[in-house]
Amino acid sequence: MRSARGRWSQLAEVGSARAMRCAAGFHRHLGRRPTLVAAAITCAYFYARNGTARRASRRYLERLAASPEGRAALGRVPDFRNGVRHFFEFAVNLLDRMIAWGGSYDVMSFEHDGSGHIFELARTGRGALLLGAHLGSFDMFGFVARRYDLVVNVVVFHQNAERINRFLESLGSEKVRLIQLDPNSIGAVFQIRACLARGEFVAMLADRVPPGATGPTAEMSFLGGLAQFSLGPFLLAGLLECPVYLALCVRTGDSNYTTLMRPLAPAERVPRIEREKRAREVLARYVLLIESICQRHPYQWFNFYDFWGDDPNREQAPR
Repeated sequence: MRSARGRWSQLAEVGSARAMRCAAGFHRHLGRRPTLVAAAITCAYFYARNGTARRASRRYLERLAASPEGRAALGRVPDFRNGVRHFFEFAVNLLDRMIAWGGSYDVMSFEHDGSGHIFELARTGRGALLLGAHLGSFDMFGFVARRYDLVVNVVVFHQNAERINRFLESLGSEKVRLIQLDPNSIGAVFQIRACLARGEFVAMLADRVPPGATGPTAEMSFLGGLAQFSLGPFLLAGLLECPVYLALCVRTGDSNYTTLMRPLAPAERVPRIEREKRAREVLARYVLLIESICQRHPYQWFNFYDFWGDDPNREQAPR
């Protein structure tokens, strides 16, 4: 049986070209309001039917409410209304992704908080590693790249990178490419090095341990509980000797997004013996930053599974 994490990863990260085109067409012909009504109906259905995701949302919101900043952002002790709003935010996120990838990204507006870092790197022909999270919409960096003439290579774990690259080509996008990461091969590392040497950016999500992964992990305190994070992206950062940034894109209004860029590590040579220690230090900074952003944007954390591993009703991952 597939784990809850695996199912939600597929739902959030893999979409068909037909679905994207249909969503864009629906939005273009019927307008924003009817499209949001359809998203709300879909959200209500999944909230009623998916107990695993519903419990994960509730446990996340309760952890968030344990901090003064989280309580202030939520405005109340979390109840089912907060859960429905959390699901709805996810539905709007998916909708906007499909609309944008379907060719209508011009309806989105973008603001910037810290993006000057990568604009300056691009101006001087230098690349960087951008580490994101399932917090806000990582896909929106593709549209930032197209709008500001940046080349972004996105590292993915799933097997359909070639299919999605063909889809991107059909949209006329030469600024966003996917690199498939195979845990049993170092081929992707050489691809990443080549991208950085050309002054391009390499982006990857760093908040989940991929299903079935056997690489090193580290336990970190996050929102008052211990959670497992993969060390792989942070070890890679030390290996590549390039600047590293936290890169997020959060929804701040209807069809409006803000990119958030925060420095995590400078370009530096890290001796082999120091790499794990350095990776843990960069990971700790990353976790503190995403925790603070969750407290400011509480409904945009989209890990709808037992993230902390302490749900007594959790589904077991396959052995």
